Amino acid sequence: MVIRMTSWKAPWTRLILIAGAFLLFMPGAFSQYDYNPNCQHAYEAILSLRFSEARTLIAIEKKAGPGNLIPVYLENYIDFLTLVIGEERGVYDRLKTNRSKRIKVLEQGKDDTPYYNFCLGELHLQWALAKLKFGDYSSAAFEIHRAYAFFSANEARYPSFLINKLGMGVVHVMAGLVPDNYKWISNLIGFEGSIDDGLSEIKEVAGYHGTDKMIRMYKPEAAFFLAFLALNLQKDKRDALPLLDLLKTQPDGESSLKSPLLIFARASILLKNGFSNDALAVLQERRVLSQTFPFCYLDYLEGMARLNNLDYSAAVYFERFIAGFRGMNYIRSASQKLAWIALLKGDSAGFYQKTSQVLKLGSSLVDEDKQAEYEATTGTVPNIILLRSRLLFDGGSYDLALRELLNNSVKTIVKSKRDFIEYTYRLGRIYHETGYLVKALDNYNQTIARGKNEPYYFAAGAACQMGLIYENKGAYARADSAYHLCLSIKPREYKTSLHQKAKAGLNRLKKVQPKI
Repeated sequence: MVIRMTSWKAPWTRLILIAGAFLLFMPGAFSQYDYNPNCQHAYEAILSLRFSEARTLIAIEKKAGPGNLIPVYLENYIDFLTLVIGEERGVYDRLKTNRSKRIKVLEQGKDDTPYYNFCLGELHLQWALAKLKFGDYSSAAFEIHRAYAFFSANEARYPSFLINKLGMGVVHVMAGLVPDNYKWISNLIGFEGSIDDGLSEIKEVAGYHGTDKMIRMYKPEAAFFLAFLALNLQKDKRDALPLLDLLKTQPDGESSLKSPLLIFARASILLKNGFSNDALAVLQERRVLSQTFPFCYLDYLEGMARLNNLDYSAAVYFERFIAGFRGMNYIRSASQKLAWIALLKGDSAGFYQKTSQVLKLGSSLVDEDKQAEYEATTGTVPNIILLRSRLLFDGGSYDLALRELLNNSVKTIVKSKRDFIEYTYRLGRIYHETGYLVKALDNYNQTIARGKNEPYYFAAGAACQMGLIYENKGAYARADSAYHLCLSIKPREYKTSLHQKAKAGLNRLKKVQPKI
């Protein structure tokens, strides 16, 4: 009799086959970083704030390639832009629970590709920027540290992987901006940053002229970061103007320029340089589409572009911004601008009514909102002549701004100590911008002498501007003293931005230290 015995191996074989089939669909078993056309198109949609379209493409890719981890990175990118543009605290608290889950998934991928370190570095960098936006500074410092570690590993292993320089550049800039009185943050970050080196790294990506499709795809993002950082950190705001041509030479041509992020970058450069009409033309290129994530700040910018021309239709855009934005920043500033418009129109009752609204919405995290809050809480009524001169100056109408000051007697304009300090500051800014540097320095010195112990920002601003004049002339010792003087003054208004610019100036001077 032949006895048929079931082999003891059979159940185990079946179990292994079943387990293998199961593992095939588990994240991490065959996880990879495949930046294929689906993912590329999703990235491009994200950069244009077409999040619904991007999510559809991501869903298609997840179904087609369940082991591909690039969609995880892209989903985090959507969260990042949602937070830094939308600025809603409740959304931040909800979305930040995704962070650790995504890190764990990304770490399961193969590390034999530059996209392993790149995606993890980008994720930490994105969360660093989001956490800074919501005031989680120590946690943001940890994220910067982790981002630097991943980007550094990539740089060592894949030195020709150019898009790595985008993230590394932003990290270097962020670390270079830590104020001296926040050394504990520097200790958490764990490395020294360099603003100039960071900008140079970003520029390598933004100015790429080769044929590599992936690098070309990241050019608009690099151009955006470069424009934003250069505008706020370089010694001369005019240094950002050449970036307008760079922004126009993006791979997708006109479609790329229509990205709300690049419209923001272009308009910001133009506004900072006094080209309000050109900025207005750029802002009017934007299209408000239902499938595009709302970038309400562009309404605020259009309001500023109009107000700088003393065009009171600006009120429509400030009101639209306040009504549509659910975030934290620039709400109080927009309410302040509505009060200014009422004042300029001779509507005193409207001015006080709008001023009473300043503290009811928004917060006071950014300098513009702090200044609006200070003006509202102290009951400050702007001097109309000085306000008109300020706005005309910001709009690039320097002759008209100067005429406001010189066509009226000092006694007619100056009604208080603050008025006198602001008067010399406004003269200094106009003479500085029009090239009369001796007159500019004289007025800046008068501003500092009268205002360095006052809560207003004029003295700190004058010291920072003096630093720029001396730096551009090669008088580095004087520039160093002026920047340190700016840092020693603690105004109630615009302190953060002025001290940031002074810090950036001192960082630049380190490279010419032997000349000091």
